[in-house]
Amino acid sequence: MERPEMRTVSGALPGRVALGTMLFGTGIEEEKAFSLLKAHACRPGAQIDTARSYASWLPGGAGKSEMTIGKWLEKAGRECREQIFLGTKGCLMPRGYNSTRGDLSPERIRNELEESLEALRTDYIDLYWLHRDEEGRDAGEILETMNCLVREGKIRYFGVSNWKASRILEADAWTKARGLQPISASQIQFGFGVCTPERWGDQSVVCMDSREYAVYRRLQMSVYAYSAQSEGYFARILSGEKEKLSEGTLAKYDSSVNQIRARKLKELRELRRNEGRPCPPPEFVSLECCLRAPFPVVFIHGGSNMDRLISVTERERNPENRISIEDWAYLLQDGDFGEDDFRA
Repeated sequence: MERPEMRTVSGALPGRVALGTMLFGTGIEEEKAFSLLKAHACRPGAQIDTARSYASWLPGGAGKSEMTIGKWLEKAGRECREQIFLGTKGCLMPRGYNSTRGDLSPERIRNELEESLEALRTDYIDLYWLHRDEEGRDAGEILETMNCLVREGKIRYFGVSNWKASRILEADAWTKARGLQPISASQIQFGFGVCTPERWGDQSVVCMDSREYAVYRRLQMSVYAYSAQSEGYFARILSGEKEKLSEGTLAKYDSSVNQIRARKLKELRELRRNEGRPCPPPEFVSLECCLRAPFPVVFIHGGSNMDRLISVTERERNPENRISIEDWAYLLQDGDFGEDDFRA
């Protein structure tokens, strides 16, 4: 079966910016979360990204993101729900469970999905993600379970989060041979910042690199870029506030490659300023890096800043923040991606 084109129930294509909701109902209070949801949902094909496990590490935070979204969806009504492309992730196990942190047994997938449906106060999920792989489990068993859920109408499409490209190729071959619905999208860490999973303390995290990039370019599979803003690393470096970055963020992103990129970005912004041109904010650099890739990419935008959310969502209305091919050639001289990748 061909990879199905993802659409909302109302027929709209999902937008290229998804609203990240990790701290909705916890770090972002309910009223603020509702305002962000309302502002984002007014656009055709608005995407919302959440997960069953979000904020589970905070006291009383388990399930809060889904529950907050569900409460808002119920108030917004059925018509609004059908215009929104809603995604949630499940089956993430604690560190130490196994090397890849996924329990993808049919029972676990079904149980977590039912919990998400109840929390989100909906009877279907547009895009259901398996939050981690379980590499020891046969891919065919996992994909059969997902196809059953599609046939039952509980989910419309399914994706994988933090799966290696080699495993996705294996899964694609399995579904193609049987004429079943394949994986529609992959969610991994991708942005202007190069991530270093070996320093995260969680080897189940998958980050974009040249090998993964080549596979997505060939498959033309939609990639959802999480942590695309590098947890504020470049914003803090550019503002001279490196000391405000957490130890975790520094461990993930304060590499020699990112230090060089931060320096080049600072130089580029100073050059623009001297020429009287607008300086692109760091979130726009990450946005452009993702959306100019030679395969479909959805930029997951987190945080509580309303103006920033509207700005990145209305990217095409902000041409002054676009970065030229020549600028990209300078910023990415370390060779992760080719200059031709940014001609879109």
